[in-house]
Amino acid sequence: MMKGKPDRQIDPYRVFTINDNGNGLPFFVAKYDLAKKRKAPHEHDFIQINYVYSGRAIHIINGKEYEIIKGDIFIIPPRVPHNMVLKDDESAVIFEFEFTPEFINQNFHDMSEADVFVDFAYIKSFLVSQDLVKPRFNLVGSVQTAVESILHDVYTEYTKQNTGFELLIRAQLLRLLVIVGREFSQHLNASKTERTYKAQKECILNAVSYIEDNYFENLTADIVAKKFMLSPSYFSYLFKYFTSKTFTEYLTMIRIAKALELLVDTDKKIMTICYEVGFNNVNHFNRIFKREMSMSPNAYRAKKRQE
Repeated sequence: MMKGKPDRQIDPYRVFTINDNGNGLPFFVAKYDLAKKRKAPHEHDFIQINYVYSGRAIHIINGKEYEIIKGDIFIIPPRVPHNMVLKDDESAVIFEFEFTPEFINQNFHDMSEADVFVDFAYIKSFLVSQDLVKPRFNLVGSVQTAVESILHDVYTEYTKQNTGFELLIRAQLLRLLVIVGREFSQHLNASKTERTYKAQKECILNAVSYIEDNYFENLTADIVAKKFMLSPSYFSYLFKYFTSKTFTEYLTMIRIAKALELLVDTDKKIMTICYEVGFNNVNHFNRIFKREMSMSPNAYRAKKRQE
C-alpha cells in the first residue's frame, strides 16, 4: 500500500518561544553586533522589535531580501520566518526587544487573543499577515533620537534589573510603540495624500486634453465631469486648483486661440469661424472676442494681415 501525502509540510524553521531566553520574564532585551551574532532563519511565537543602531545589513522576510540601515525599525509578528545577515564586509549593531501580549496587558494570555491586542492603534499597522509585513521603517531626526533614548533606557533597566525594572520597561515599551506608531501613521497618510494628489492631477490633465480635442462641441463642466466620473462641484474645484482657471475660462481661452488661427490662416467668414470653434451665437462670439482681445474679429484679421 502506498503511503499518502502528509496533511501539511513540516515547518523548516526553528520556532523560538519567550521561555527560550531563560530569564523567566515575558520579555527580553538585547543589544548586539550582528557580525558576532549571525542569525539563522527562524520564527518565534512572540512579538519582536528590531532597531538598527548603526551600520547596515540585509533583513530577509519570507525569503525576500531588504537592505536595512541606521534608523530602520521593524516589528515582526509571531510565526513570520526572518533573519538578518551582513552586507559584504560591513557590520551592524541591533537593538532587539521581544515581548508577549500579556506584558502589555495582563488580560492577554496568548497570541490567540491578538485580535484584541491589536486594538492598540499604535501597533496595529505592523501586526499583519506574513505577505504584508513591513520590511522596515526609517526614523529620522528627533523621532530617531527619542527612540534611541528609550532603547538605551530599556537596555540599562534590563541589564541592572533594579526594583521595579519591569514596570519601567513596560512604560517605555508603550511609549516606544506610541511614538513609532504615530510616525508610521503620518507616513501612511502622507503617502496616501501624495497618491491622491497625483491621481487628481492626472484626471484633470486628461480632462484638459479632452477639452482641447473637443472644444468645438457643446461642452459644459457637467458633461466633462461625468465623463471623468467626478461630481460637477468636485470637478470644478479640482479644475480651478490645477489650471488656475474655471472650466468656462479655460474653454473660452481654447476657443479664442483657435479662432485667432482661423482668422489669420484662412479667409473663412466670421460666422463660420464662430461655429467652428464652438460658439453658437455670433453676437456672443464677437462680444467675448472683443473682451479677450480688446478688438473685434474683423479688426484683428485686418491688423494681422497688415502686419
